[in-house]
Amino acid sequence: MEYLEVRDAICVLAVAEEQSFSRAAERCYISQSALSKIIRKTERNLGVELFSRGCVPVRLTAEGERFLGLFRKMYDTHLEMEQLSDEIRRRKKSDLSIGAASYFCTYVLPGIIGDYNLENPEVNIKVIESNDKEKVEFLHSGICDIGISVNTEMPSDLDYFVLCRENILLAVPKELKVNHGLEKAALSYSDICSGKYLDPDTPAVSLKKFEKENFLFLRQGNDLWTRGLAICHDAGFEPKILMELDQLQTAYYLADAGKGVAFIRAGIPYYVGDSGNLNFYRIDHPKMSREVRVYYNKEEKFPKVQKDFMEYLKKYPVFA
Repeated sequence: MEYLEVRDAICVLAVAEEQSFSRAAERCYISQSALSKIIRKTERNLGVELFSRGCVPVRLTAEGERFLGLFRKMYDTHLEMEQLSDEIRRRKKSDLSIGAASYFCTYVLPGIIGDYNLENPEVNIKVIESNDKEKVEFLHSGICDIGISVNTEMPSDLDYFVLCRENILLAVPKELKVNHGLEKAALSYSDICSGKYLDPDTPAVSLKKFEKENFLFLRQGNDLWTRGLAICHDAGFEPKILMELDQLQTAYYLADAGKGVAFIRAGIPYYVGDSGNLNFYRIDHPKMSREVRVYYNKEEKFPKVQKDFMEYLKKYPVFA
């Protein structure tokens, strides 16, 4: 008997599952005549007839039923070998790859990875700065094993768990007159570091008080663009958007330079440090907090290092 090829198993399984040579050919991306030749060659090679062609739909013969399980094992073994090969190839480059926005790559992930490597020094973790569109492409192609995002509308073939709930504050230059009368609600850098902004007794203010100020927004397509507009509209005004920016850190530094007010992550001043130029305010609106999610491929069989790191992330105290 000649050696059987994986392609032969794929074609036999396709005909058996589709019960049609034409549909099986479409599934295998070959012509029906080419599929028929492969099936005939396989039958000659095995010395049996696998399918009864005289009935509609096409059915397996008794001999075909006996061989079907072996074809499945052959195909499953091929998939296992592919997965092992991919895993080994990835390991040569890195044990784990994470896609995330600039903020997480710069401030959040280095500490997490550093702490993880204290316990697992042999694990090499690569971080890839990426936007949400790139993260989806990287996850689907295997370039990234996991992706971190605040986007709640990712493709359905990606699963996720919540890393943390992130809080958003309004950063306001201290030099602006709008701060007058809001002293009890103004939060300092130390209030953020101590977690006072999370205390429900800490006063929140209405965004309406800032309607005459210039706003520093992220570009359309970013969650904080949509979220920020909704909060302004709910407060009854259209914001005067002075600039639309790519990075939240840029908005923060421009606010720090007195160019306008900006919605920022509470974590930014915590990680960046105190310049003394800004007041921070809790805004009385439910959209001033959001989930940070860790996305991964739903159906993928994970390497042990990925499972371990995801479990580590679930327990890690992220400042948000």
